[in-house]
Amino acid sequence: MSYKEADIVIVGAGVVGLSAALALAATKLNILVLDAQASHAPPSSGRDLPDWARRVTALTPASTQFLSKIDAWQAMSDGGRIGPYTDMVVWDSEGTGLIEFDAQSLSLDVLGYIVESTVTTDALVNRVNQTPNITIQWDTWLAQLDFTEAYVNVVPREGDEIHAQLVVGADGGRSVSRELAGIRTRQWSYGQKAIVATVRVDPGHSSACWQAFLPTGPLALLPLADTDLCSIVWSLDDSEAQTWIDADDRAFLKGLNAALSGRGPSVTEVSERQLFPLVQCHAVDYLSDRFVLIGDAAHAIHPLAGQGINLGLSDAQILAGEVSYAHKRGATWWAPSVLKRYERQRKGDNLAMMATMQAFKWGFGSRNPAVTMLRNAGLSAVDVLPRAKRWFIQQAVG
Repeated sequence: MSYKEADIVIVGAGVVGLSAALALAATKLNILVLDAQASHAPPSSGRDLPDWARRVTALTPASTQFLSKIDAWQAMSDGGRIGPYTDMVVWDSEGTGLIEFDAQSLSLDVLGYIVESTVTTDALVNRVNQTPNITIQWDTWLAQLDFTEAYVNVVPREGDEIHAQLVVGADGGRSVSRELAGIRTRQWSYGQKAIVATVRVDPGHSSACWQAFLPTGPLALLPLADTDLCSIVWSLDDSEAQTWIDADDRAFLKGLNAALSGRGPSVTEVSERQLFPLVQCHAVDYLSDRFVLIGDAAHAIHPLAGQGINLGLSDAQILAGEVSYAHKRGATWWAPSVLKRYERQRKGDNLAMMATMQAFKWGFGSRNPAVTMLRNAGLSAVDVLPRAKRWFIQQAVG
């Protein structure tokens, strides 16, 4: 059996995996990125409602700084498909609780950016293709990982085996590499699904994010680059989600506007809707032998605060920093001690965010009148207490 060699194999050519590869590129190590997709599909350049990708991410200033550092942000910005937001309005649909955030209170130009996932991925793929020591191998399904003292043998279903010093699992919440490495997870379903779609609003979105906490879950209205377009993420119990997917556009718009309670702009048109299940998953360990997890492969969280991608980008940055530092010193850069330093820095932050999301999910999902009264009082208190409000904004912007 023939084989080829790579210093680092990254499994998953998504935003987090590609970002990690680019952040590691300065080491001059030979990096191979494997992905099961047949190829990369570039984003649409059209501006009509169906032309916008259903899946978007909310990138914090900290994440955009990292993307700038790896020379991807400028290309993303040049495409004219980035929606900056300067304000956030969050309210409880069953009471009077309300928080309003704005960038000016933190002396920032923006709180973040709403970006189609395809736009970010495209910019990263183009940067990787310009980087001599990184190669993407598409249409590659992982079959086996064999760990030896000298290397990891990466075995695809078809094609040559690969001998690598380090394997990075960045292949999402249903990570095949994590399973093959034998890393256990704690996972549970919320019994919910999220509806995602692009909508037209009137008047414009005013560069604001609008988020309602409903008994069934959060509903977010996220501003896109065009001032009359937003992306929605509407979390619903399993029993309700399919009903709203099957509803005609007129009924859906009526239900959506009712859920928004008249706050923010009115939704006048909706694209084709898509549905995906909501689960929370956390790896018990982030590493095993010469294998390490980043992004959703290590921790998948509820999308209610839009922090999943930002946690993943922080993983990529910290892991690359630790490996690069060890390599620069001439140390064994794939050693467990190096990978443990990454795990120590990221696991606590990720667990804290997951616990916060779970608390929000419980608190806003409860129909207990006492809980409703407490959460409304809490939201209102945070809105009028400058120090508490500033803390919440700082968490939101990374």
